[in-house]
Amino acid sequence: MQSKVIELVSFSLKPSADPGAFLSDNAAVEAFCRGQEGFVSRRLSRDDNGGWVDCVEWESMEAAQAAAKAIGKAEGVGPWLAAIDMDGLAMRHLTVQAAL
Repeated sequence: MQSKVIELVSFSLKPSADPGAFLSDNAAVEAFCRGQEGFVSRRLSRDDNGGWVDCVEWESMEAAQAAAKAIGKAEGVGPWLAAIDMDGLAMRHLTVQAAL
């Protein structure tokens, strides 16, 4: 049995990006995730300092890595990706060791 994987992506928006528009554009990312094999769940969160964390659960490391490669070419996600300051982006894939 494969262990599930948590994908954690931390980032900030570009100074010129509008957080409201970013959240509206998030609908395209939600649609992309729902269409990916192995997708389990996703939460997009923001802290008080304007930092964001995208937390996605996948059925396997292979599913997580395939989605990470595919999102850049996915339909409609361009405006969402363009709002992110890619220089400060950090992505991690963690294997779930215990879950409640």
